[in-house]
Parts: sequence; structure tokens; C-alpha cells
Amino acid sequence: MSNRSRALSVTLLAAALVVAGSPVVAVEPTRVPQQPDAPPVMPAADQLVARAETYPQADANVYTVSVARNGGPEGRDGFALDVQEVVDAALEDLKTLDSSPADPLLVLDPFGTNTTGVLAQFDTEDNGTLTYTVSSPGTEDFTRVAKDHDPSASSFEGQLIGVVPGVENTVTTTWQPDGGEPTEFSFTMTAPPSASGDRTTLDRTVVGDAEELTEGLFAVMGLKRHIDYTLLYDNAGVLRAEFDLESYRTDRLEFYGDTMVTTVGADKVARIDGLGRVVATHVLDGYEMHHDFDVTDDGKLVILATETAKGSVEDVLVSLDLRTGAYEKTVDFTELLADYKSRTQPQGPNGVDDWLHLNSVDWSPDGDSVIVSARETSAILKVDDVHGNPAVEYIIGQREVWAGTDAEDLLLEKAGDFPDTGGQHSVVRHDDESLADGQYYLTMFDNSFWRMSSRPDYTAPVPAGASPVPTADPSLRSEYRKYLVDENAGTYSEVETVPVPYSAIVSNVQDLGGPLVVNSGQALTFAEYDAQRQVVARFDYALEGPTENDFAYKVLKYGFGDFWFTGD
Repeated sequence: MSNRSRALSVTLLAAALVVAGSPVVAVEPTRVPQQPDAPPVMPAADQLVARAETYPQADANVYTVSVARNGGPEGRDGFALDVQEVVDAALEDLKTLDSSPADPLLVLDPFGTNTTGVLAQFDTEDNGTLTYTVSSPGTEDFTRVAKDHDPSASSFEGQLIGVVPGVENTVTTTWQPDGGEPTEFSFTMTAPPSASGDRTTLDRTVVGDAEELTEGLFAVMGLKRHIDYTLLYDNAGVLRAEFDLESYRTDRLEFYGDTMVTTVGADKVARIDGLGRVVATHVLDGYEMHHDFDVTDDGKLVILATETAKGSVEDVLVSLDLRTGAYEKTVDFTELLADYKSRTQPQGPNGVDDWLHLNSVDWSPDGDSVIVSARETSAILKVDDVHGNPAVEYIIGQREVWAGTDAEDLLLEKAGDFPDTGGQHSVVRHDDESLADGQYYLTMFDNSFWRMSSRPDYTAPVPAGASPVPTADPSLRSEYRKYLVDENAGTYSEVETVPVPYSAIVSNVQDLGGPLVVNSGQALTFAEYDAQRQVVARFDYALEGPTENDFAYKVLKYGFGDFWFTGD
């Protein structure tokens, strides 16, 4: 047993016990403070105990923390706040051990949110910078500067991201204090296998110069075969992080304050800090989220949702205030487009009333407005005053779809000769200082797929190039498209189009400020394009065997700067 192991046992023995040489931290349930003459208040029924043990597959003291509830093992629910609290208390006990840059405290995924993330903490004498490199057989080294989440100069605390599941990893850290000599530390561990069981390395085809790939991690979201995991791959296609969710996909990642905001359940939003700790959860009772959300400047989430008490689906917006946890329905499209909806009907053997099928939302401070994409109508809509008196400002789409309805007068005029979209996704507004007031760009993944099951009587011509093929036919093409909207003139025009692998449904495009990330979900491939729209590298994420029922809903690239990492 190392000196640190002995110190841990001695430190905790008075508060708990040692079982088979493994320290156990017992955390008592919270008790409500008593008023002088108040009747006694009993503690909560649940008894939670956190157990800290050394991880056996490491050559240094790497710890894990598990939780038992009422004497039995607690299920892996990383988003239960009482579990988070008892884990946090166990970590505070672990931090009483002596630690230094040459002998840090290391804890593998203590909060159950990132399966290979390693929390690192040590005492310091000055501020400084922690650079680390993860090395594993057959992969490129992964080097980052870890963000310090402890504001004091006497301690460093951060999360080391990049350990590859299921293989031996050597992690080398270098602590460079502001006023002293650097200290190096290294440990080797065989990481637990991928919790999702998915690929740890994607097939990568480099077409251009791999050095031109933008810095960041590709987040593969809504992978149908593992819907409740989000997988993060580096530029070499190596799995560097894995989020464990609650039977629902991540619709996207947004950052609010010092937390990451994401969907973790069909009706649950979580805020997670850079250490992996869940600091808040919000359950939207009466709603089920789907596809997308965005965050406003004043900390509200604008969320696409289904109101479960209604007969129709995927046609409302819900606003969640992250500061207070209050939420409300702010936009109901069955009211805004009531005349159009009256011309639709439920579809399928179960009679699902999916008459609009909203699939993306992008909020703007310009008039508290949103741009939403509606797959069923192959339309793009702008709604103003979302948190006040919402109204549809305009519609972009096939004119015949809206002919004869109250909404027909809301259609913008097409400036130029180009086909409209078919079942588009991920429509995003881009304001540009070079444009006049009232002008901006819209980018999107045009699936080039046409289906309107809610109107089986619709017989008008569909846009040129749109296909009725509902799968990833390699002979067909979807497109990245960019529009210029001129609200003053009431027009939209096509600025750019790039053919991409075909996917009838799901999929997305992300503009990184020049380069693009394009995910063709049903084709099970994503790529990064340079500013000249040439493929730099393509990544394929199909497994062996049949793939026709598999896809990833989105692939978005994040730098995680000032969250997990710092520096250039």
C-alpha cells in the first residue's frame, strides 16, 4: 500500500470503515435544521453511501467512487442530484489527502457523466498551467491545456479529457507554475471499455491536409444504435469522451455561464460543470423534447417540444429559464397556423398527428425571434416576439403547399431560379456586418427528400431534385445550402450550394466560420470541409452488417475552450 493509500485509510477510518483494504466514505443524509419548538423532522428515507476505491488497472493511485442506496448498489444515474451531492462529499474527503503536482489526486469519472474523464486535483503554491498528453497504442497523441476550476492559487482542479476506452493509456502531466520550475507526473491505466460498446476509432479518409482540420471534438449525437450515449471523437477519429445519458439523445450542447447545457432525458435538461458534476436538472412536466434547442442572451432555453396532452406532436416551443427553473409554452403553431393545419390529417397506423414536424430552432435577439425548420412542410419559418405575443413573420418554402391558406401571404418571394428545399434540417441564421439592416444569411442541410404524409391529397409538383427515396441512396445527393434573406424586400436568394452524401432524414451542417462540418446521418458519414468547400477529411461511423436502420441525428464540433481546456 502506498503512502497515500495509508493516509486515506487513516483519514477516513474514524468516519467510516475499511472493507478488504478499500476505503469507504459514508455520507449521512441531510437533516433539516430544527426550530426551537418545532416537532422533530425525520431524515430522508433514502440512505446514500459513497465508496471510494483504488482503480486496479492503473500503476498509480487512481480512484473511483460508487454509491449505494439503502444498502444496495445505486443504478448508474449520473443525473440524480442526491447522488451528485454524496459523491461531492466523498471527493471532499479524498481531497484531505496530501497532493502535489508530482503526486496528484486522480478520480475516474466520479460523477458518472463522462466515462473516461479523470478528475485531477492537487495543492499548489502559485497559479500555473497544467499541460497533459494522452498516449495509447495505435493512436496519435492527444495534448491539451486543462482548465483550472479552482479559483484559488493554492489548488488546481480540472478534468483530463482524452483517455481512450478499453486500452492502455499513459497520461503525462506538466505543471508549470507562474513563478517556478515545471513538475512532470505520469501514470498508466487501462481504461474501462466503452460503455456504449461502440467503435473507439472511426474510419478516416484524409482528402486534403489533416493539419487544416479545426481544433475540437466531433460530438456524434443521436446515434440510433446507442441513442443514450454521445460520443466525442478527435480529428484522428479516436474516441476521447463518452456521455452516458438517460435513454434519450443529446439534441445539442450549449454553454451557459460555466456550465454545459444538454438534454439527457425526453423531458429533462441538465447543466454540467467542467469537472463533470451535474449542478442542476430541469424536468419539463407535460412536454417531451425533440430535435433541438437554443439559449437566449438572458439564459433561457427555447426548446422544440411536444405537448403530451395534445393530439398533435412536435409543434410547440417551450421556454425554460435556467436561472429559476420556471418553464412555459411560448409558441403553439396549431394556433399560429390553424388554417393550414385544418387541411392536414393524422398519418400512419397509429394516427400520429405530425402535421408540421419542427426539427431545428435558432434564436436571435433581433425582435426576440426564432428561425424554425419544419420537415413535413419543407418550410422555414421566422417567428417574432417569442416571449411576448408571437407571430409568424415569414415563410420560405414551396408556394403550392400554402396556396389558399391564411399563411400564403407570409411567403417570401424567391429572387432567382433555384429549387426550394425538401425536408431540410439545421437551419441557422448568420448575421453579417457587411450586409444591410434587415439582411442575413441562412445555412442548412437540404435533405432533398420530399414527403408530406399529412396531406395525401397534395398533388402539386415537388421541387426539382427532391427525391421520394427514404434512405441513403448513394446515387442521390443532398446539399449544403446558403440563402440570403432580405426582409426589407421580402425576398430570399440562393448564395451557395454544395452537394453532399444523400440522407433522406436527420443530418445537419455546421458553419465553423469558414470551414463546414456536414453529417449525412443515414449515410453514416460526416466530413469537415475547408472554406473553399473541399473535403479535408471524411469519417465513417457504420458498423459491420446491415445499416439501413441506423443513423446519427447530428454531428457538431466543439472546442470546449474555457470549459475543459484553455490556451490556443
